[in-house]
Amino acid sequence: MTDGKHDGLARLSRGQLAELCREYMLAAQFNSRTGYAALRINHGDEAYRDVAIENWMAASPVYTRRMQEAMRLRGTSDVETILKGMQLECGLAHQYFDARFRMVGPEQGEFWLQRCGPLLETEPRGEEAVRLMCHDIEDPTFDATAVATNPRARVRPLHRPPREPADRVPHCHWRVHVDPAEAPIEELEVTRDIGSSLLANIDIVRTYSLEAGGLEYYDGPLFEQMHLERFSHAALLVICKELAVQMHLLVNSLGLAVARRYGAAAAAAVAEFQMAGAGCVVSERLARWRGAEGGGIDAILEVLELHPAFQPGEYMALELHRAGPDTVRIAFPDCPAALEPLPRGWYPLIVARASAGLASLVQGVDPRAILTVLPGDYPAWEISLVEEAAEETLAVQVARGTVLYRTQLESHIQLLELQA
Repeated sequence: MTDGKHDGLARLSRGQLAELCREYMLAAQFNSRTGYAALRINHGDEAYRDVAIENWMAASPVYTRRMQEAMRLRGTSDVETILKGMQLECGLAHQYFDARFRMVGPEQGEFWLQRCGPLLETEPRGEEAVRLMCHDIEDPTFDATAVATNPRARVRPLHRPPREPADRVPHCHWRVHVDPAEAPIEELEVTRDIGSSLLANIDIVRTYSLEAGGLEYYDGPLFEQMHLERFSHAALLVICKELAVQMHLLVNSLGLAVARRYGAAAAAAVAEFQMAGAGCVVSERLARWRGAEGGGIDAILEVLELHPAFQPGEYMALELHRAGPDTVRIAFPDCPAALEPLPRGWYPLIVARASAGLASLVQGVDPRAILTVLPGDYPAWEISLVEEAAEETLAVQVARGTVLYRTQLESHIQLLELQA
């Protein structure tokens, strides 16, 4: 364990990075569940549809272009490029979605979901809820992802839920095509706003691989099913950090959408609920993944180094210092996140010394943890352990009450050998 600035990602193996990338994808899904739950609780069910659409339409074109550049996703056609981008984005989190892809012509491709976790969560709520997700929200947001590559690209269903028959597999099937006759779709103003943020323009530095094997870039043929173990150690470090950027862009764009409708205080309330619920269960998952379920200060240090809330290090500075057998100091010195002109994500909560979200995140590792604000020029807390565990909050209950929470991820160790 390094005492000081966090460098947790760099010390992981290639196989571990592939696993962590999938956890980061799930983290973005937990953010959606808890953020939208807070939106409904605070502003009613009718607030969900338009905010969710704006949330994804604002962020997905921005992070799609980032991943295209970082991993050289440009294929033999724009459609191939679009499909590759969908394989490396948190909106189709691996294994929670079982997604397959193929090209069927020069400017035509398809993808289908053998299994869709969100659909399995939504179907018990009835056909209206399914149509809201699979029609009202997916139509504009899928197109927004595609037009980030080509403004005349379109994503159209071959079939989609409600499922007929009720056990139909695949759950949905979509066609992606470019039609020169289509009028180009213009990006939203909010997309341009998100694209102008420091986060959207942060440089992720690619390092040398610390292990042999794997693809450095995704500039070859399209894989029908993407397994992250295909990539090199250096490539996975980049993908992991880009997935953290994706997560934060979605958090920020949700806050921006809420603030535009209900004000800055409402956006902060949604962000805190989101950080408390999603941050906690992601910590719990990471602790279990690292074999640190028993809690304790060492486990807290281990998880904080890896948590996507504090990644990438190029954007967010985090310092960790063990202050005693049962205490640790966590500090957030100056960094690009502190200078962000669109302060609608989780970092403004840290700047304001709001402790609830951060405390819940730490309690996901050890429910006995408590936080005490420390004086100083930049935000800092002392984390200590007490005898009595904290009570489970509504935000955490929401995050745990999902199919997503029960998702068990599998590794693909054999691919490490095949891509050596």
